[in-house]
Amino acid sequence: MVEANNTTVTLQVHRFTPRPERAERARGGSPFAKKSSPFGGGSDSAARRRPRGKQWVQEYTIPARPSDTVLDCLLTIKRTIDPTLAFRYSCGHGMCGSDAAAINGTPTLLCTATVRDWAKQPSTAPEVDDEGFRRTGDETANEPDAPAENIENNIPEGSLGVIELASLPGFPPQRDLIADIDPMLNQIRKLTPYLQADGVLATTAEGKVDVFEYLQNPEQLAKYETLSNCIACGVCEGACPVYAGGDAFVGPAALIWASRFINDSRDTKAMDRMDAIDTADGVAGCQSVRACSRHCPRGIDVGEEMWQIVAKVRER
Repeated sequence: MVEANNTTVTLQVHRFTPRPERAERARGGSPFAKKSSPFGGGSDSAARRRPRGKQWVQEYTIPARPSDTVLDCLLTIKRTIDPTLAFRYSCGHGMCGSDAAAINGTPTLLCTATVRDWAKQPSTAPEVDDEGFRRTGDETANEPDAPAENIENNIPEGSLGVIELASLPGFPPQRDLIADIDPMLNQIRKLTPYLQADGVLATTAEGKVDVFEYLQNPEQLAKYETLSNCIACGVCEGACPVYAGGDAFVGPAALIWASRFINDSRDTKAMDRMDAIDTADGVAGCQSVRACSRHCPRGIDVGEEMWQIVAKVRER
């Protein structure tokens, strides 16, 4: 069945343009100031501060079908209306995770979110559900329609509704819908996200290389296979109320990557890995809110996996 294309959707985009960086003065701050001091102009403090710039909300109303993705809509705007609109994407199929953003306040991927699921009509329904989480398009899809007078007063006839877009929460914005996820990637790198075996090359009785040394049975593979699907998109970090750029809490993404290798039977550094995350900003920083599980695009129950790794670290 072919969908009608005489409908529209309105995108409310929270835009951001950074202020141009000032050239460094020839005579800088005090030569006695420490590099870590915010007054000393050190690179560390400069990297952590939130960028300043112009912020505003801009509306775009474009033709759209219910099956179109939010990324499709943004590409239409970029190509036909406003080439200055900035957002990030790569594969467009939910595999790379580069297009994570906040849709109606909820972190998710632009390429997997459809207009049908996320466009909202004026409604008197509360903005949060019974558990205290912000409502999303998929949770309100089955609710009664808003009164006709509200629709007439707020949404044009033929409109599928309104979608609000912003950059990924928990990270400093770079421009429009592009967030700086380097803090998360740096936290992952610190936890050595690669297999560390003993380095000893096993041989058979005949002295040949034992190519079956690292074979695993299905039970061993199952312990970490789901975790290996993580694409480091930042959705779980953006949903976490504790994470704020990686300073006070290493974040669920980094802990998921650590857990993936801790649970790998071939890795020989499990104890070292658990020592690395057994810190105040490691597993101790997790408050078990489980908001990180709500919209993982790869289907990982992040909250459950976090609980498992916390328990394993504390019981070792």
